[in-house]
Amino acid sequence: MECIDFVHHEDCTGPQPLDAILLHNTVMKKTTIALSLSTLMTLSPLASALELVVVNNYDLADSSSLWKDTKTDQVPSALLSSENVSNPSMSYSALFPKTFMQESLFAVCYMDCNNKDGFRLDNGEIRERDLKKWDTVEQANVYFWLSSYFNFLESRLNYRPSKFLKVITNRELRDETAGKVMKNNAFFNPGDISLSFLPASKNLMFKLMGGKINRSGFDPSVIVHEASHYLFHHLLPNTVNDEIGGLNEGFADYMANIFLNNSKMGLVMLHGKVLRDSAVEVDSAGRFKTYAPKMEVHDLGERISLALWKTRDLSTNKNEFDRLVIDAIIDMRTNPYSSVHDFKQKMIERIPTIVENRNLTAVKTVWETIFSGNANRLNNKNFFNSADKARNIIGFKTKQEMSQELAREYGVEAVQESNYVVLHQEIVSDNQKASLVGSKVDDGMKKFWIVHDTARSNILGIFDENENLITNAKTLETVKKLADNVSNLESTTKDFTEKVKAFAELSKGKGEFSLVYKVRGIDTTQYNADINDNRLAGQKIEIQIKRKAIVGRLLGLPEITGITLYTAPVNLSALPEINGQRVIGYKLALKTGTAMEVILNKIAL
Repeated sequence: MECIDFVHHEDCTGPQPLDAILLHNTVMKKTTIALSLSTLMTLSPLASALELVVVNNYDLADSSSLWKDTKTDQVPSALLSSENVSNPSMSYSALFPKTFMQESLFAVCYMDCNNKDGFRLDNGEIRERDLKKWDTVEQANVYFWLSSYFNFLESRLNYRPSKFLKVITNRELRDETAGKVMKNNAFFNPGDISLSFLPASKNLMFKLMGGKINRSGFDPSVIVHEASHYLFHHLLPNTVNDEIGGLNEGFADYMANIFLNNSKMGLVMLHGKVLRDSAVEVDSAGRFKTYAPKMEVHDLGERISLALWKTRDLSTNKNEFDRLVIDAIIDMRTNPYSSVHDFKQKMIERIPTIVENRNLTAVKTVWETIFSGNANRLNNKNFFNSADKARNIIGFKTKQEMSQELAREYGVEAVQESNYVVLHQEIVSDNQKASLVGSKVDDGMKKFWIVHDTARSNILGIFDENENLITNAKTLETVKKLADNVSNLESTTKDFTEKVKAFAELSKGKGEFSLVYKVRGIDTTQYNADINDNRLAGQKIEIQIKRKAIVGRLLGLPEITGITLYTAPVNLSALPEINGQRVIGYKLALKTGTAMEVILNKIAL
């Protein structure tokens, strides 16, 4: 899932009426947004009007004095305005019959699209007393800014998304590990084409420390950022490299920047504090915003948005430049193995058409400084000749389960399984490695060559057994999961080894986990272990676990209900020993119903 992430804080202050705030907001209107909202929201003389109270005047949010006396999860009067728009064209339509704020392209629901809105209507208008509730303000605000943004895309950039978007404000979504309601976040889920805006925290400790945070749905920059992830999903739907997640984040920030004509993100949600600023060359850690391999997606996104914002500033036709950015991303569809350096190259190719010659050197310097180097390509295919060296280096069988309810909320399958083995690895050249991977599909084993850029952790290509480059989106989606595990085999193996060691220690009441979890009982039964297609007489050790209340809550660790360890009589000294056998796998079960099982079943002995 893609999102703006914030530290989870809580505050016990509840929402309050808006009547007093609106009395002080009779003349304040937004004047600095690049595209006038009046032109975006022009009404036909015959159209019925709808009054909405929304969070406007985004530029004014960058003021500490403005927020001085504003309580958590509220918005100061200077940022609120009453806006008249046309009534939703698809209110209470067949798609979501209980939802009022619904258009042909999207619907904005309150908490859940299966429930009624949190307001009532009088003669087609939101009831006056409901209009001034904070829940209604958030829902209306998301609807208003989405409508404005989609009009902006169509009128200014000649682009209209096609997939229907489900949007939920103040959504109660539970963390799949902890089971608690998630807060202080907003995200786009490509699995079910939805946007979620989560509640703000109301933690007493956070309040006592002076912390304040707003709902994500109050912030126009957050709304447009998340809607831009939805747009990016249209522009570049099928890629395999994690770096494209950074491009996605940078693009989302940039689109919010140009729409609001403001380089700063998160001003409303963070009570006037800046989450990210596309005009600043140094990040929050004091580092110059230059590319480095394996960056976190938001950090990489800051580099993308900085390069775009600086280039736009030097462009003669800013509208044309914005279209050029979208065109460059669409052009990357031809290569599902694209990286951020591919995007850099496509931008540099297009920049001369919208930047004057006197600024051309400066613009190219920006891109070369932030993203030095070029996109890496596969140096040779000699690894195909080494297939006869294949042996079982290491292989795992994995299974992840979650409740049907959680699976629906996250837009994923309730049960996800894989069974793969790394058969051979070959050095292609400096910083390039090819891995021959076998994956069990139905009753057969399919083999793939996966070639990695080991320096940047990008996938340079995935080939089938017939040495054909795989570009089919459905096949890539399946094989990418294998590639992610193989890309850093040492890390995957280390993570597995550390987990089974920690769980084995816990079964004996030892180790760091014993500080948080208490063993309530252990049952040992026989288990048939499959190693290298040989069946061995192993053991299944089921450990009943209870989280220690005080320590567990303070550290925020998940409630584990049980850990199952699988053992086999194999000579693997790197793995822990229980009852004279080595631990070859584990299953971790959480109170939420989520479970993860990983079992070693192939190894070079």
